[in-house]
Amino acid sequence: MTMAKDRPLKGTRLKKDYPEDYVCIDLETTGLRPSSDWTIEVAAYRVRAGKVTGKYISFVRPGELSKVSAFITKLTGITKEMVEDAPLPEQVFPELFEFVGNDVILGHNVSFDVNFMYDGAERAGLTPISNDFMDTRWISKAMVPELPNNKLGTIADHFDIEVVTAHRAAADVETTVRCFEKMVMGRDAIIE
Repeated sequence: MTMAKDRPLKGTRLKKDYPEDYVCIDLETTGLRPSSDWTIEVAAYRVRAGKVTGKYISFVRPGELSKVSAFITKLTGITKEMVEDAPLPEQVFPELFEFVGNDVILGHNVSFDVNFMYDGAERAGLTPISNDFMDTRWISKAMVPELPNNKLGTIADHFDIEVVTAHRAAADVETTVRCFEKMVMGRDAIIE
């Protein structure tokens, strides 16, 4: 049995009273283990009352290029060549954390992303992010219990939201923002 890693500074998942202002985040990674896999792409959109007011998007050079496997390339479309000259985590995470500021983080299955940001920051010798977060996967379980599953594509289909691309950070952020705004706030997101 594997013990969950202790992340004492990790924020709390909000279960109600969702704010209108937040930053939606998505990461693409080389695998599923934050302690041994690497972030290869990040996207963060600042949202104010349903409108995207800022974006941060970057590839990230993993500590081990060999971790960008054929499977990861097939899943995400991200190749070793796309990330080999990208900024290192030591540069990306401080920029990302500054962009996020004190905002609540939104994401789909967001604990995955928060854990990767936390462990990636620690690995880079940085203070981990500690913002509270909201998870559209858990929100959909409560608000749309009739769905057959809580995948992002299923939620998007339910709300007639077009999914242009899956498993790319910026596209997944846009889909997540649109789903959250429709599901929780009852409005269309404004993304330019």
